[in-house]
Amino acid sequence: MKILVMLLSIPISRVIEKVVTKAWRAARPGDPATDANNPTAKAADAIGYAALTAAAGVAAQLLTRKASEKSYEKLMGQPPPPPPPSKAEKKAAKKADK
Repeated sequence: MKILVMLLSIPISRVIEKVVTKAWRAARPGDPATDANNPTAKAADAIGYAALTAAAGVAAQLLTRKASEKSYEKLMGQPPPPPPPSKAEKKAAKKADK
């Protein structure tokens, strides 16, 4: 499963990067404010671009996971293994055990 995730994450991340750049250029004139230390960058532009890229990162993770699950099921003929528990789930399990 990990290999599928790695193989699918590369093209998905490249597509997402292009979509974010095109969306930014369609909404705002000029290049995105990728460097917050740049003296010509506006704070609002830097914050907006950071929020846009963060949302795109979450979307990329979701797309990668879903595509990997579908690919795994087609290749192996069985559902993929469940993802490992998150830190919050581990903490909740520890509290439940006490």
